[in-house]
Amino acid sequence: MTACDIYIGSLEDPGFAREGGDWNGNLPARKSPFFPPPKGAYNGAFHEWVATAGVSCTQVDFGGWVAVVNKKKILEFIAYCYACDPSYTDTSKALIWRNNAYLQDQLREIYDYVNRLDDNRQYALVASEF
Repeated sequence: MTACDIYIGSLEDPGFAREGGDWNGNLPARKSPFFPPPKGAYNGAFHEWVATAGVSCTQVDFGGWVAVVNKKKILEFIAYCYACDPSYTDTSKALIWRNNAYLQDQLREIYDYVNRLDDNRQYALVASEF
């Protein structure tokens, strides 16, 4: 079974090479919480958004892609993935596990993290499959 994750990392991570790196674990370290799973299969929403948003994205690992984005683009990605799905936005339609609206909680954590980012910096929006 394939596991997929999306998170924000640093483009300056010393263990990461945007070009010419070793394709065995060449991903920026995770700085943000993991994004909740978006709609669709695998990281399809990530790749769809990259294609429509016109951001620079490179496959840097056997199962890893890095999109170079700023805070505004990250917020656009969040809206693309989650705004139209009521399980993320409507408490009455939330998926509940152990009395927690866990997807909404994860999304709130992401918003809190992103809102603290510097508007003028670029970040690695990472999608990995393993």
